[in-house]
Amino acid sequence: MTDNFLRSTFQHLRGIGKIRELQLWESGICTWDDLLRQEKMQLKLLDTWKSQIEYEIEQSIKHLNSKNTDYFVNLLPKSEYYRIALAFPEDTLFVDIETTGLSRYYDDITLIGWCFKDQYSVYIKGELTSDFLDAVGKAAAVVTFNGSQFDLPFIRQEFPDIRVPMCHIDLRYFSKILGVSGGQKLIEEHLGFERPAIMEKMRGESAPLLWFKYQLGDQKSLEELIYYNFFDIEGMKYILDHAIQVSLERSMIPRKDVLPTPYFKRINAHNTHPSEFCHSFNISIPLIKEEPGPALLLNDLWLKKYDSEQMKVVGIDLSGSEKRFSGWCLLEGSSARTKRISTDQDLIDKTLEAKPDIISIDSPLSLPCGRKTVFDDDPGRAKYGIMRQCERILKKRGINVYPSLIQSMQGLTKRGIELANYFRNLGIPVIESYPGAAQDILRIPRKGVSTEYLMHGLGKFGIIGEYLENEVTHDELDAITSAIVALSFWDGRFEALGNKDEDYLIIPRIDVDTQLWRKRIVIGVSGPIATGKTTAGSYYQEKGFSYGRYSQVLEEMARTRSLEPSRENLQEIGIEVNREYGQRWLASQMIEKLGCPEHIVIDGLRFPEDNAFLAETFGPGFVHVFIESPAPAREDRYLKEGHSLKEYKKAVAHRVEQDVSRLHSSAHAAISNDGSIEEFHRKLDSLISSLSK
Repeated sequence: MTDNFLRSTFQHLRGIGKIRELQLWESGICTWDDLLRQEKMQLKLLDTWKSQIEYEIEQSIKHLNSKNTDYFVNLLPKSEYYRIALAFPEDTLFVDIETTGLSRYYDDITLIGWCFKDQYSVYIKGELTSDFLDAVGKAAAVVTFNGSQFDLPFIRQEFPDIRVPMCHIDLRYFSKILGVSGGQKLIEEHLGFERPAIMEKMRGESAPLLWFKYQLGDQKSLEELIYYNFFDIEGMKYILDHAIQVSLERSMIPRKDVLPTPYFKRINAHNTHPSEFCHSFNISIPLIKEEPGPALLLNDLWLKKYDSEQMKVVGIDLSGSEKRFSGWCLLEGSSARTKRISTDQDLIDKTLEAKPDIISIDSPLSLPCGRKTVFDDDPGRAKYGIMRQCERILKKRGINVYPSLIQSMQGLTKRGIELANYFRNLGIPVIESYPGAAQDILRIPRKGVSTEYLMHGLGKFGIIGEYLENEVTHDELDAITSAIVALSFWDGRFEALGNKDEDYLIIPRIDVDTQLWRKRIVIGVSGPIATGKTTAGSYYQEKGFSYGRYSQVLEEMARTRSLEPSRENLQEIGIEVNREYGQRWLASQMIEKLGCPEHIVIDGLRFPEDNAFLAETFGPGFVHVFIESPAPAREDRYLKEGHSLKEYKKAVAHRVEQDVSRLHSSAHAAISNDGSIEEFHRKLDSLISSLSK
């Protein structure tokens, strides 16, 4: 009887561990019945303990007979679960799944293969699940390879009401007893398990590509995927048999004349073609009714600026060194033009020549909070580590991402930060993107799966261009994807991962309400001293806008230093903030104070990077308005406010005002305040009217 392996187990009984169990075996007590007979011969002194043992053995027999393996799982260490499986070899279920990727957050099960009662079966996405659910419901034990981390969480997510047996043998861990670790294929090779020659080059990463090809109408690809899955399960049986054999030898469990039933049996499928294999197992391949496309299409996105012109986006797949080419893409509406560019200067020149509304860079653009440099000799290395919050989030979601400051990424991170700062200092908004994550979310194959199918996926998404006809590199295709991320950001279909101290990584998001993002109006007002910026801000505040000023943060800082919040003091503190913390910090502090109202007016943009930050924060809702006024009129207004001409000239000459004129080129609109206050108000009303439309 195969259940002798469980009947010879004592570690689930109270007070008995591995050593005591071995002592019992050596003394001739090899089964529960032996232990009961032995106890009945003992003195009355141990009656209490004997009655407990008798009760537990009675319970063990009861649950063994009813195949309630959960009872033993709760009492035995995981290393001994194989004894439970050996008691029910016919009711042991082997399971292996195939998916569109590794992330439960974004990917789906495409196929589930299982073997139960020596019968291999398969569930294909979109088909009936009853056979699989029935097998799981009848199983006494389940065997997987890495199922704890991968297969079972995916299955439970797909089938929330499923009851998987608690007796789960995960061969990723149980096989360590064989003295070899690694992936399933590596262990199989070590043990001598042979797969068909047709499968020699196939690995787990081939599965998403085979499924994708099947969705394009190639039925043979699904046959290959099923064939591959079948041998994954056969390999698991082979590994389990070897691991059980070693476990039995090491534990010295009494087997008498009972040998364990081998799970792996020689099969004749090695020389069978996948199509013949599926036919012999009565597995029918469903016909694809409609070729699937990406989860989101370009036509779903809003590609207009506030003035209804087409968006112009530059996407950059940045390399870690100028010695290697970076992918570069200019996306105008739906048309993409790509190049390979090596040096920073060429990247800058080509990008500025394109005059983009926004730039999306595939590279870390910030440091982990607390870090000062990218290098390992940074004094904060031990305390703050090498990983940002956005990377931790992606890891938890099953998206493979490198920490921004591992040695191989340090050069890339440094280069990305420097390029982003350069463009932002010119007033151009820059976002950080990760094409691999974007492709997973959009259901477009990654370059690691197939460059050909990545290109096909981008075409299905709606991007046109010469890349569809001419051979391009995977870097250029990733640059196109980076540009798509910027479009999803502009449309409001995005998620910002990270925090305000580290900035954010932008990824597409499909299921998001874009209403507030699209309706919001955020007006940033810039211009020289006394042009009417505060007048404009106050007027919009009367119209229901929340009113924010950069100087509010500076005034608070002045008060904490017991300084009068005069223009001169605020200008000096502004220079200090810009030098010590950066203008982006000041802007983020000001935005944080405003909360999240629908409409905002912000007074006092003074640096081009203010324009970049607000565009990165509010997307299409942000409109930069530069107010102009003749110098005599500005001087006259300043004097009427009670200031002297000397004070005016000093304020105008202050270095904090020197960059204001540069803001004109990055403004979306310019309003001249050279007439009456009523005329100025009419111009402000006209702007709001055009934005509301």
